[in-house]
Amino acid sequence: MPDRQQSVTIRPESVQAAAAAVVAALQPGIDADWSVKAGDLDWSVDRTISHMTGAPARYAFYLSSRSTRYVAVRTGWPQADATRQERLEAIEACAAALAGVAATAPPDAVGFHVSGMKNAEQILEMGCYELLIHTYDVTCGLGLPYEPPEDLCRLVLEHELEILGGRWPELLRPDQDEQRPAWPHLVWLSGRPHPAAYGWGPPPKPDERSEIPLEFARDPATGAWRAIRWAT
Repeated sequence: MPDRQQSVTIRPESVQAAAAAVVAALQPGIDADWSVKAGDLDWSVDRTISHMTGAPARYAFYLSSRSTRYVAVRTGWPQADATRQERLEAIEACAAALAGVAATAPPDAVGFHVSGMKNAEQILEMGCYELLIHTYDVTCGLGLPYEPPEDLCRLVLEHELEILGGRWPELLRPDQDEQRPAWPHLVWLSGRPHPAAYGWGPPPKPDERSEIPLEFARDPATGAWRAIRWAT
């Protein structure tokens, strides 16, 4: 795994690679029962797959609009009469839309997210993470095998560890983090069980947000983004 002091770059093609791996993994379950629960989620497989088009489409919307606030519009949700094949194809299409927006975004472009304003690379990483992890949920629910590409998992894992280390460095275990295989480690960090992570103990659990930000603005003194409005 790269040194965390070095820059690790997620590019637009990374989210497209994630989407391609996702669709390949889900294709064998196209005729399965999508009403079952998706792994340990409260959502069904059907609901989770809908989210997997909605998330990257929404990220693309926020980055392209440069919005600094939550926008109450449903983006990327499948049509009621869409076939299952069309819904899987939509995952790749929404990922391609996000990749296209990120590829043409200027360096200072940012978009809204409840965890804070995000630049293009951060939004791409979130898109990859959403696709990889929620496919794990779906394949667990359907009993399908799933092992995404190692290099992509390592890229996303490194970003997740950088985020974790920046906010809660005391939760990291560098000697263990460097040795663990990327995919089980990424699943474990998400709080989900993985057979290869047996015996690792509970994953780091940061404090949960007590309030959900709905809008950000730059602090005139520091230039840093800060929340100015929250959900009531």
